[in-house]
Amino acid sequence: MCYFWNKLNRMKKILLFVVVLFSLQAVQAQSYERSYDHHDISISYSLFHPDQFQEVNTPMLDDMFQESGLRYTRDNYSSYGGLFLTYRHIFKNELFMWGITAGYSSSKSEIYNVGQFVGDLDRTFITAAIEWEYRYVNQGLVQVYSGVGLGFTYGTEELTSFNPGFESSTGNISTIAYQLNGVGIRVGKKFAGYLELGYGYKGLINFGFSIQVF
Repeated sequence: MCYFWNKLNRMKKILLFVVVLFSLQAVQAQSYERSYDHHDISISYSLFHPDQFQEVNTPMLDDMFQESGLRYTRDNYSSYGGLFLTYRHIFKNELFMWGITAGYSSSKSEIYNVGQFVGDLDRTFITAAIEWEYRYVNQGLVQVYSGVGLGFTYGTEELTSFNPGFESSTGNISTIAYQLNGVGIRVGKKFAGYLELGYGYKGLINFGFSIQVF
């Protein structure tokens, strides 16, 4: 009987040793998965900016077409997209991030007044903003996050008139800038590609390349 209990106690000790060993390996593996590189630098290209979906009306255009009852429209809209450079600081828990971003975008369209072609409208936008993000999935190569951004956009517009009844003109369309990032997916560790879906100064779709250092 004593032999049986001694053997059982020995098995318990061996089992405890195995559990502790596997626990230590699991902790070590988890630490290995975490990069602890807390500085993220990225460059991205964005599509479908708010200017494409908002009303074309601005003070400059209203002044030009006031006598015609503001019956002007925009057609044949095209955009070259936006280019953004972003820095993010990743907190030690690797869940929260904050950072700054700066970007440039532009668009081109045609302006018609009472059905008659007036000229080409060119707009440019330079944006600077602060961003906050939260990672709710951080598993190895895949990180999933959402976030918001708030800043300022310096915008200018120029109407080049081809209609003798109107003169060419320029105006300022600066405004508060915001970004609502519904979901972002980053695939990779130190070097990674990412895709973000949202609405604001980075458009509906924003994708690019990211590198995390020290």
